[in-house]
Amino acid sequence: MIYLYSIFFAFVLAGICIYYLPVFDFRPYHIGVNLPQAMVVPEGEEEPEYLTTFVLEKDGVKKEFTTEDYPEETAWHFVDSRTVLVKEGYVPPVHDFSIMTWPDGEDITEQVLSDKGYTFLLISPYLEFADDSNIDRINELYDYCGEHGYAFYCLTASGDGMIGRWQDLTGADYPFGMTDEITLKTIVRSNPGLVLLKEGTVYNKWSCNNLPKEEDLNMPLEDSELGRLQSASRMMTTLRVVLWFLVPLFVLVFADRIWIGSKMYRRMKHKNRIINLLKRKEMRKKIVAGNWKMNLNLQEGVALATELNVALAADKPNCDVVICTPFIHLASVAAVLDAQTIGLGAENCADKEKGAYTGEVSAEMVKSTGAQYVILGHSERRAYYGETAEILKEKVNLALANGLKVIFCIGEVLEEREADKQNEVVKAQLAGSLFDLTAEQFSNIILAYEPVWAIGTGKTATAEQAEEMHAFIRTTIAEKFGVEAAENVSILYGGSCKPSNAKEIFAKPDVDGGLIGGAALKCADFKGIIDAWKA
Repeated sequence: MIYLYSIFFAFVLAGICIYYLPVFDFRPYHIGVNLPQAMVVPEGEEEPEYLTTFVLEKDGVKKEFTTEDYPEETAWHFVDSRTVLVKEGYVPPVHDFSIMTWPDGEDITEQVLSDKGYTFLLISPYLEFADDSNIDRINELYDYCGEHGYAFYCLTASGDGMIGRWQDLTGADYPFGMTDEITLKTIVRSNPGLVLLKEGTVYNKWSCNNLPKEEDLNMPLEDSELGRLQSASRMMTTLRVVLWFLVPLFVLVFADRIWIGSKMYRRMKHKNRIINLLKRKEMRKKIVAGNWKMNLNLQEGVALATELNVALAADKPNCDVVICTPFIHLASVAAVLDAQTIGLGAENCADKEKGAYTGEVSAEMVKSTGAQYVILGHSERRAYYGETAEILKEKVNLALANGLKVIFCIGEVLEEREADKQNEVVKAQLAGSLFDLTAEQFSNIILAYEPVWAIGTGKTATAEQAEEMHAFIRTTIAEKFGVEAAENVSILYGGSCKPSNAKEIFAKPDVDGGLIGGAALKCADFKGIIDAWKA
C-alpha cells in the first residue's frame, strides 16, 4: 500500500509541478534572487566573453548583426538571436539575461533591473507554442499596470511574424522585448509564465494556469499580498512537501489498519464459525444413502446388496451407509445385509395406517421387513403422484410413530431457481410437512436437499450452491426448533452426486453426506462416493 501510495504521490506531485510551477526551483531565477547581484563577477575573477548575434531580414535578405552594429533603420525585421561563449571565465549564476526592445532593438536590461517600482515580465520563449487560454487575464493585468504605473513587458525569442500574429490573436498592447530562448526557458517553467521584479529582485512567479485573478488586482501592489516578496527557505519547502507526503499517508495507514483490523476480526469470526461448524459436523452423523428407485429385479437387487456388503466388510466406511430399495426387495435384502455396516430403508410408505388401500404399503409393514429408514417427499413423488405437503405430513407422522427414521427430501425446480425463489420454496416445503413436529420427533429426521434441476440431468449444483442452500436450511431449522436441533440434524445433498465430485461437496461445513440415485446402482460407484469421507 505504501509503495502504491508513493507512486501515486510522485505522479500527483509531478502533475502539480507541470501544471503550476516546480515546488523546488533550483534555477538561478528563483524567487528571492537579486538579478544584478547574481550577475556580478567577484573581484579578481576574469569575466567570460559572450557574443550575441541577431538575425535580421530586409527585402527577403537575412543578415547577422551584433550589439555593436545593430541597424537603426526600421526596415530590418527581427528573425532570431543567439548568444555564444567567446572566452571562458568566471560564470555568475545569471550571465545571459538581457532585454532588447522590439522592434527598435534598444537594450533596456539595466533600466528594468534598476527600476525601483514593480515590473511584470510575461515570459514566452516561443509565442507560437504559448497557451492562449488566459489572454483576458493577461490583458487585465496589463491594464492594471497602466493604472498604477507599473512596467510590463512580454519577453520572447519569436520573430516579427509571430509577435504580430500574437498581437492580432490576443489584442496585446503591451511592449515586447527580445531575450535569448534558453534564458527565457530558464527563468520560468511555463509558456507563458509571469515574473514580478522589484529593484532587480524576483518577487514572485506564476504559471499560465494560476495567473493573478481579478480580485487580486483591486489595490496597489504596495498594499497587497501580491506585491510582497514570496520567499521561503528550502528547508521550509522541503518540510512542506514531506508533510504533504506523510500526513495523507498516516491517515491512509490508520484507515487501512482499522479496515484490515475489522476485516481480520470478521474473518476470524467467520473462521471460528467454520471451525465450530466443522466440529459440530464431526458430531453430526455422516450419511451416504442410496435410492435405487424403480430399478433391479429381486435377484439383481439381492446380488447388488451382497456385493456392497462384502466390499464394505473388507473396507470399513467412515460414515453411515443406507440403501433404500423397492418394497419387494426389503425382506430379502435385509437377510443378506450386515446391519452394523449398512442400514436398510424403503423408498416410500402410505399416508394411511391400514385398511382397504389396494397396492399401498404402510409404515408398519416397512418396519416389519427389518428396514430402519424411509424416503419421503422425493421430488418424483411430488411431481408424478401429486404428493402434497399435507399428505407428506401424514406419512412423516406414521413413519415416526412406527420407529422409522425419515429421509425427507426438499428442493426447487429449474424455473424456481432461475426466479431466485429457491429459499422460499424450500422453506415452504419444510414448514408444510415438518413444522408441526416436536423437537424430539424432529431428531429422527434426516434432510436431503435435492435441486430438482440436477436430478438425472447430469447437471450438478456447485459445491458453493449446495453449501449456500444447506446453510439456509440449517438456519431455517434453528429458527423453528432451536440451534441445537439445527446443529444436530444431518443434511444430505442429492442431485447427480458422483465419485468425481463427492469429495468437494462433502467438504462443505453444512453438507453431511449424499442421497445418491443412479450411482447407487453400481457397487464401485457407490463405494467411491462413500470413500469420499475418508479423504
